[in-house]
Amino acid sequence: MVQAAESVTAELAHAQRQVDRLHTGRTQLSIATFTSGGRFLLPGALARFTAAHPTPCSTSERANRKTACRWSAGALSISRSRSPTNLALAYHFDGPLPGQVSQNPAMRWIALMQDPLYAVLPVGHHLTDRTALDIAELAAEPWVLGCSKTDAYLRRYARQAGFDPEIRGTTTDYYFARSLVAAGMGISLIPSIALTPEEPGVRVVAIKQPAPTRHIGLATISRRHHPQLRTLIDALQEQAPAPDAM
Repeated sequence: MVQAAESVTAELAHAQRQVDRLHTGRTQLSIATFTSGGRFLLPGALARFTAAHPTPCSTSERANRKTACRWSAGALSISRSRSPTNLALAYHFDGPLPGQVSQNPAMRWIALMQDPLYAVLPVGHHLTDRTALDIAELAAEPWVLGCSKTDAYLRRYARQAGFDPEIRGTTTDYYFARSLVAAGMGISLIPSIALTPEEPGVRVVAIKQPAPTRHIGLATISRRHHPQLRTLIDALQEQAPAPDAM
């Protein structure tokens, strides 16, 4: 019932915003994001966007880990909720695009950057002096992960290397996972964009090719021409680092 109520409330709020836009004549964009990608790409992209479309900004927190950042003039909103959006900052691991994107002809995937994953080890670990590791060298280690999706991804790579990893714990926060590594609870597999700021007590080591990698991009739905949406896409593409910079 709670989930149904949240969905209905989101749809009603979206309908109300549509009515408000018809009344005021303002255009509004909405972008969905995931935490590490939003933190890495959106601040710089939004600075570029607001330079082209200046408007004041306000930020609010919502319950159940749903966050929103809305431009008060109606230019843009950012959300982790299930509300309808114009653009989604998303990622997929090695392999084909997610089914909803690849099977929907109205949906387009715009690649932004590759985000390799690194082994994060506690200071004093016997492998911290290495510049790169084969994942099979970590077969005997306990793991603490910062994302439930990384669990399945690690298991797939581990099977290819001939071992079954011991997953000691899984969190929903890469930064929390790094603090657990620093406390000696295990090692972790962390995307490059979630490795800053540095965490005291840990060391980061690259994984040899074929290295596990996230592919970050934008999912858009083909709709009428929207110049502000094009500006935002361009800003995100400019903000993404070059492939050899990661």
